[in-house]
Amino acid sequence: MSATPESAVPTPAAAAANEATLAEADEATLPLADGAVLATADATTARAARRTVAGNDAGPAISVIIPVYNGATLVGQAIDSALAQTLAPLEVIVIDDGSADGTSAVLASYGPRIRHLTIAHGGVSRARNAGIAISHGALLAFLDADDIWHPDKLARQAAAMAQHPQAGLCCCDYQVLHRERDTLVSHFAAALPLAGLPSQPGLLVTALPALLSCNFVGTASNVMLRRPLTALTGGFDPQLRQAEDYDYWLRCALHAPILVLPELLLEKRSHDANLTGHALETEQYHEQVLLKWRASGLLPEHARPLLPAALSRVRYRIARQHSLGGRAGGALRYCLRGWNADHSFDNLRMAARTLARCLLHLLAARRQAPGA
Repeated sequence: MSATPESAVPTPAAAAANEATLAEADEATLPLADGAVLATADATTARAARRTVAGNDAGPAISVIIPVYNGATLVGQAIDSALAQTLAPLEVIVIDDGSADGTSAVLASYGPRIRHLTIAHGGVSRARNAGIAISHGALLAFLDADDIWHPDKLARQAAAMAQHPQAGLCCCDYQVLHRERDTLVSHFAAALPLAGLPSQPGLLVTALPALLSCNFVGTASNVMLRRPLTALTGGFDPQLRQAEDYDYWLRCALHAPILVLPELLLEKRSHDANLTGHALETEQYHEQVLLKWRASGLLPEHARPLLPAALSRVRYRIARQHSLGGRAGGALRYCLRGWNADHSFDNLRMAARTLARCLLHLLAARRQAPGA
């Protein structure tokens, strides 16, 4: 299906075609009672996808998928970085998630250089799923509308995946703003140790335990994956406003090895409008993802014992965010919830450390309050 530049208000025929395309994407997923999303592929399809997930790509045909909502001021820079790749993608697909600003005009200005599809506003998961449904590449690369790729990003990842044909997903490093220090830091430098991984882990045949400990993959913009993997994982979960990528990486790790490429190939931008700029809400959605997985029964037996500690850690991070905001009740409540998730001696020490830090943050917030 070809998507061409459209006006902000699609014609009835175009809207019907868009919704038909979106229905294709939605049919690839099955929402469960606990909110999990699973592939609906039958056993035969799943076996075939597993046989091809390692891939025998006849060349790096790459589909770039960019979801955007009210991103007129930034999406052009993201598109430009995709079109400027030293390894040219097969297609750059931009899914306009019902924007109400000037996004449509920006996309129309690129003419045939991009494929542009406008859908009713439904969130980033639904937009990415629509992009996957109309894409043709053997490899898929996601790019958020407010991020910028290094010119060699696609070339480096495609070469790495060619060297490791068993890998279903490849993630690269990127810099992110450290809010307390107001400096840019490497995502992998912070995340890999928390996941119990070395600085250059390479190919992770069993990545699920490390991912439960920490979302070391990170954002969507640093990921490249093979198309057959999407038949096993289903789509991004539309019920998650945030952490939908973390949920998706966990499902990917169930079915294929993950390749970690320790190169900075993405500029991850932080601003007031982007979702991951809200640290407390982000952590709360991470907790929701872990609770979903606990209820789903999907975790393999070797990974299940890691879930209580993972829940404790995310709850302590939530407690810390509450304390930084001066909310004593929320901080203490989540310290207790973190302890209740895992009654181990190691977690007792972590609970004590977290409580002490939260008390210090709360005291500092009280001193800085007006009239203190």
